[in-house]
Amino acid sequence: MKKIFIFISFFCLLSCTTIHRVSLNSKNCNENILFKNEFFYSINKIEDYLLGKGDKLSFNQGIKFLSKYVHISFNEMLNYDKSYTNYDAFKKDKKEWLKWYEENKCNIIIR
Repeated sequence: MKKIFIFISFFCLLSCTTIHRVSLNSKNCNENILFKNEFFYSINKIEDYLLGKGDKLSFNQGIKFLSKYVHISFNEMLNYDKSYTNYDAFKKDKKEWLKWYEENKCNIIIR
């Protein structure tokens, strides 16, 4: 009985410290909303162009902005249009961009 009580007490203590640590981390996040909006706007403009809904100028602006922060597979754009040769290459890059943003969103304090 004593062992069960000790185990439950230890588990509760561990759970409480983990929850507190997570809440502290979320409170200390300085996510830059302007950067976030520009980052996701750029991704949308690139995707719109690839789907035939956007224009080349917005595509280029999106690529230019994102290339300052994330890897872009320029080798996939070695064609006459200077765009992604296939949508799958874009989806692969997009997945990496979103992953990068999630990992860095609390550290981006550009003003």
